[in-house]
Formats: sequence, structure tokens, C-alpha cells
Amino acid sequence: MALELRQLRVVKAIADEGSLTVAARRLGMAQPSVSQALAQAERVAGAALFRRGARGALPTPLGEVVIGHARTVLDAMERMTDAVVRHQEDDWPAAVRIGCAPGLLVAHLSVAVPLVAGSDVQITTAAGTAGHLAALAAGRTEAALVTHFPMPGAAAVPEGAEAGGRGALRGAVVAVEPLFAGVSARHHLAGRPEADLAELAGEQWCLPPGSDDDLGAQLTEACRRAGHPVAVRGAEYATALALVREGHAVLPMMPGSRTGSGLVLLPLRGEPLTSATVLYWRAGGPLPEEWIRSLWEHLVRAQRDIVEAVPLYRSWLAGHPYWRTRPRPATLHRPPSTGRASEPQ
Repeated sequence: MALELRQLRVVKAIADEGSLTVAARRLGMAQPSVSQALAQAERVAGAALFRRGARGALPTPLGEVVIGHARTVLDAMERMTDAVVRHQEDDWPAAVRIGCAPGLLVAHLSVAVPLVAGSDVQITTAAGTAGHLAALAAGRTEAALVTHFPMPGAAAVPEGAEAGGRGALRGAVVAVEPLFAGVSARHHLAGRPEADLAELAGEQWCLPPGSDDDLGAQLTEACRRAGHPVAVRGAEYATALALVREGHAVLPMMPGSRTGSGLVLLPLRGEPLTSATVLYWRAGGPLPEEWIRSLWEHLVRAQRDIVEAVPLYRSWLAGHPYWRTRPRPATLHRPPSTGRASEPQ
């Protein structure tokens, strides 16, 4: 025998309300029916799911496990029901089209979108931001996941991202991260826990072709503030990695990047270089706000799980705990001047 959806709804309601009486009222059921459904669930689970006392119904350790799975199952059922209704009403695309800059979350989108939307997904990957936003504004895609490199003190989502009414682009910050410098394993700064950007004066920086101008502008301004000009050359990513390994260049890199042999990530003191990953959609478009929020939550969790899996970044975060905070799911989010993202409302 397996737990039924009716029993899972009862278990979840009791956990949410802390009382069989209140749970029955919320579900529109008689209390004896709620008690019976709970007893059936406990027989299937093999032990008590709640302890009842003066403070109400409190989950047992087994109850915590069942409640967690009940929330997941019921949430998935609700999303499936919503997706069926949307498709019946012909207001939902057969496949959600998303433009995405190359990065750590591309693979996750192929899993997260069908999970959240109940639809297939078509992902177009290309460097840069302007092309993805133009495609979104023209209705050729339903969403875009892109990376900005804001100037110090600037908003992670550029000004004007939500200007206008229906059809205007809106953005929500998925993550704000520092950028490290990729250097040769033989570089004299390799192995340092941190280095000042000024210590890289005279180095040649590589930027991949197709990168938006904001990365070059941010690097130029950061080096100016560090007291030296910057030398930049364009190179395909594979070529740039080879130049770095040979000690002929340095490369701005995400802290979650896998480097391979001959190249190491060098954290920069004071976080002079940062990146902001932003999810964009169209106001009044086919993707409702609740769907966007659900996808945003999946991407935030995935970004943290993927990026923080790198031991070097985990170690760096231990000394910079303000980078652990999660971004606010606002339409236009402005991170604090420290570069931190804020807690969701």
C-alpha cells in the first residue's frame, strides 16, 4: 500500500496548521475524517507522524521526512494541473524558448524549465547580452538568462530594464558573484589566498570575442582605480585558456569555474570585478509571474549549489560570508554597494 494524495494533503495541512481541528477546517473536512486519513498514513509509514500535546501536533522525525516529500509531490501536482489548464486554454507555448549566455546554469535550465512549466524547453546559447534581450523584446524567446558586469556601485539590472508597460522587459537577479583572475599555475601570485588587482599591473587580460562591452569597461575602470592601465586582447575561450596556462595572459573567471591543470583561480582582494546573473522576461508575456518566481527560485538554488561546489570558492566564502545571502525576487533589483544580494521578501 502506498500513501495517497488525499493522505498527503492531510499530513501537509496538519504540519502547516499544527492542529487537526484547524487542518480539517482548512481542507473543508470533518475532523474525524482528518483523524482517519492521518491514521491511514501512519499505518502505511509504519509509525507515528505527529506527537500531539499541549502545543498542538508536532512532527516526529519520520513525520518530517514524510512532510518534506508530501510538499514536493503536492507542489509538482499543482504545477502539472496548472500546466494542463494553460495548454487547454492555448495560452502557453508548446516549448518555452530561452536565450542564455554560456555559463554554469545552461544545463540546469533543461531540467528546471520542464519541471516548473510542464513544457519542453528550447535553449539558444550565445555570448553577450544585447542579442538575447533583443530576441526577448521581439517575442522570439519567452525568457533570457544573461550575465551583466556592472560598474562599481551600479545596479545589477541596468536602468530602464522595466521601462514602459505591457511587453517591457523585467529582470530579477539570480546571483551576484565576484570574478577571480585565472592565472598560470607557475605565476608568481598562484597559490596566494588573495591578491590586489594592482599586483597584476602589466599583465595582458584576455576577453572572449562576443563579450559585451560592460566586462571590458568594468575591467578598465577597476584597473584605473587600482592605479594602472589595462592591456586587453580578444581571444576565443580555448585560446585564452592556453595563453593563461603558458603564462602569457590572465583571464577574468567565475569563482565556480573548473580550471583543469596548469591554471589556477586567484581571488582578488576587495572584489573589484563582479558579475550579475539576471533572469529576464516580458511584462504581460506568456509566462505568468508565479511561474517566473518558481523558475527564479530553482535557478538561485542551482547557482549556489553549482558555484559553491568548488573547494576554493567555499574556502573564500568562509572568509566573506556576506556573499552567501540570496537575491531578492524583485522586478528591478539593486544590490547593495557591497555587492551583496538581499534576502527574498
